[in-house]
Amino acid sequence: MKRFLVSVVFLLITFSCFSQDLNSYKYVVVPYKFDFLKDHDKYRVNTLVRHSFKKEGFEVLYDSEEFPKDLVDDRCLALYMDINNDSGIFTTKMSIVFRDCSNQVVMETAQGRSRIKAYEKAYSQAFRRAFAEIEAKNYSYKPIKKTIKETPKVVVETPIEVVENVEITVVEEKTPIDKTVVQNGAVKTVTETTEAVLYAQPIKNGYQLVDSTPKVIMILLKSGAPNVYIVKGQDASVYKENGKWILSKVTSEGNVVSVLNIKF
Repeated sequence: MKRFLVSVVFLLITFSCFSQDLNSYKYVVVPYKFDFLKDHDKYRVNTLVRHSFKKEGFEVLYDSEEFPKDLVDDRCLALYMDINNDSGIFTTKMSIVFRDCSNQVVMETAQGRSRIKAYEKAYSQAFRRAFAEIEAKNYSYKPIKKTIKETPKVVVETPIEVVENVEITVVEEKTPIDKTVVQNGAVKTVTETTEAVLYAQPIKNGYQLVDSTPKVIMILLKSGAPNVYIVKGQDASVYKENGKWILSKVTSEGNVVSVLNIKF
């Protein structure tokens, strides 16, 4: 009896955590074509998926379409879903997988199954049974509140020494320029710098950026959207805007956006 109660409590806690995880995401990005299908919307699977998520209140996007500005700036606003198709000869089996902007699995539903022989009806029944787990979570988008700490500025007065009749050679040193930009109520620190050149070397599913050493600085993974990449192992993305490559990184103090000098 005790084991049963412990199992029930564990399931309830897990269910609650998954619900909170889903509620913190504004968008769901759906593949334009699923790997187990030959064409887009084969057997009306894409139509079924989009309709199901929209019905639950999610904002649904295809990975092939242009993303909204807030999602381009912060790719971690979205969950990236896929269908794990483990069907056999006699049984259609599907589970729904959610990944975050770092390609980490946030949640995978239990398998939905169907023994119907017709593909369209079988896929529909299996998906709906798997999706029932999402429906039970009562999704409602709740943005995560980010606290930005303000550091008091200390002004130090330095005596000015006046030097007469002394020729001074001034050497200009290029330094990055920091700007503070306010967008949609969130503070961003923008660092403009084009001094360090990073070279993009093609790898599987993306590029690795190296300096002149050469040392690997970061790895860019393809997102599915043109000129938009996910930074591996970081809460960040790189995208092209107005002819410049922008690094958008989420920190404890908000979004930090910087300009990169990338040579492809």
